[in-house]
Parts: sequence; structure tokens; C-alpha cells
Amino acid sequence: MKKLYLTLTVTLLALMLNGCLASSTSPDGVNCNYSLDKPLWEMPVACQGR
Repeated sequence: MKKLYLTLTVTLLALMLNGCLASSTSPDGVNCNYSLDKPLWEMPVACQGR
């Protein structure tokens, strides 16, 4: 039972992290429009390295 609980927990965590990664990337290319004055943490991951 503990292995099942661990497996479900790891799977759920992986899906959550995958969702965070998917929301920060764009299939059409990344739009780094710095003139919008968005905070750095709201920009896509590819734009955060300036």
C-alpha cells in the first residue's frame, strides 16, 4: 500500500511540474516584450535570462 501511495504522489507531483513548464513555454516561439513592464517572474522562462 505504501508503494502505491508513493507512486501516486510522485506521479501527481510530476504532472503538476509539467503543467508549470508547459505554461511558461510557447509552441509558436517566445515573445520577450520587455516594454510591457511585466515583473520578471511573469515572463516566459526563456526571457528571464536577459
